[in-house]
Amino acid sequence: MTDRDPLVSILTPSFNQGRWLADNLQSVRAQTYPEIEHVVMDGGSTDGTLSMLNGADDIRWTSEPDNGQTDALNKAFAQSTGSIIGWINSDDAYYSPTVVAEVVDSFRRYPDVAVVYGHAALVNADSLVLHALWVPDFDPELLDTFNYVIQPAAFFRREAVDGRFLDDRFESAMDREFWLRLARGGRFVRLDRILAIDRHQPDRKVYTRPDLAQADLALLVREYGVDAAPSGDPRFKALKICHRLAGLTLVPELLETPLAFPGRRDGALTTTMRQAFLPRRFMQIDGNSGAGEAA
Repeated sequence: MTDRDPLVSILTPSFNQGRWLADNLQSVRAQTYPEIEHVVMDGGSTDGTLSMLNGADDIRWTSEPDNGQTDALNKAFAQSTGSIIGWINSDDAYYSPTVVAEVVDSFRRYPDVAVVYGHAALVNADSLVLHALWVPDFDPELLDTFNYVIQPAAFFRREAVDGRFLDDRFESAMDREFWLRLARGGRFVRLDRILAIDRHQPDRKVYTRPDLAQADLALLVREYGVDAAPSGDPRFKALKICHRLAGLTLVPELLETPLAFPGRRDGALTTTMRQAFLPRRFMQIDGNSGAGEAA
């Protein structure tokens, strides 16, 4: 490794999500950037995850009981050594093989930047690409309104953390708290590329434990003064519509980019119509849709 090739650490918390962990591991292996360490912190999975990890000689992993996702990520961060850090959950993956290389190039071009983030793709449980998740250029005031920095599509410098990664008081919005904290003195830059997938699957914490999100929001309101309006607020709906429509500009990239994970994609017309008109609640989370080609 040289100064021109900084080590990038990818952190992955894992617990009984072996169904998607293979995509995660494959997307990191597929990266063209040469200097990557992948640290997986498993909470004691019983679903076959350990046999998958045992067969992987290109990652560093530990399986032991933990106190949840935040604790697992802090443990993984403590074991990592890279100067640039990425975080993809076990059901996340990087979108294309050049993601890490492009991110490192952005950090080189902007030596004062703490965080590089980009767009993402919403993908269902069966790896069908549903639509693009467009994100705006960084605006700290907008971050007070809602969390538009998509966690798997963001990377940060180790030096920006100042010894403290995630706040273990948060069990759902730990990523938003982290971005809010870094935004107090750090510079964020958007990379206008699709960097990762966000998995639309039924076991996500946002669906199974909405109480955690509510408790974390109350804490964010007290400590950061974020907007406490409910997600159904007309302002939020208007922003979501604008961002969805802005995502139409990403449809060609969504469909034409070589994938780093075994995803499936529909044709241009179907994808464009879904991007523009179909609410997420009507998108198929699981099961074969009968559409989509292996990519």
